[in-house]
Amino acid sequence: MSAPALPDFETTIRLGQGELDAAELAECHGLLTGLLCREPASTASDFKFQLSAMKLAVNSSAELDSALTEAHACTVRQLQDEEFGFVLWLPDDDEPLEERIIALGRWCSGFLAGLVCGGQLDALSPEAAEAIQDLQQIAQAEMTAQGPEESDGEEDEMAFTEIVEYVRVVALMMHEDFRGPGQHEAIH
Repeated sequence: MSAPALPDFETTIRLGQGELDAAELAECHGLLTGLLCREPASTASDFKFQLSAMKLAVNSSAELDSALTEAHACTVRQLQDEEFGFVLWLPDDDEPLEERIIALGRWCSGFLAGLVCGGQLDALSPEAAEAIQDLQQIAQAEMTAQGPEESDGEEDEMAFTEIVEYVRVVALMMHEDFRGPGQHEAIH
């Protein structure tokens, strides 16, 4: 059984009736993922409380609230999926690359905030600490201005796809690191 799909990204933005743009919605999902990595039992209410604390989705409509609750439930199941069906909630591939890069940066920023909500990160493995530094750099990244003769859209798309996959794997790694071994799993 595959992991459930998140609500449609663009539809969810429209449900926000101007309250959230693409980057902010991506940040919401990053925050949610970070929270669930640190506190797997976090509820949709916990998530919405943190959104409010970060001044995201403060005055959400009932429709947006419902979509965020659905995103919480889907993300919980995706993170638990044995087939690694977890995906980042980002703008669709047909949106401009610049918008997707900004959204990915905000996703990473939200993810880091969600991790910190659960306490200090000083007990991380060296690999996890390095991954956190990478996410901090991605969160600060902006599209560099290139002239048309310097830009290669296909290479840029491939690089973006690789970075998204790296961030996805880091999130799954953090989820496993904070979860620790289950009661029936051997520790090697």
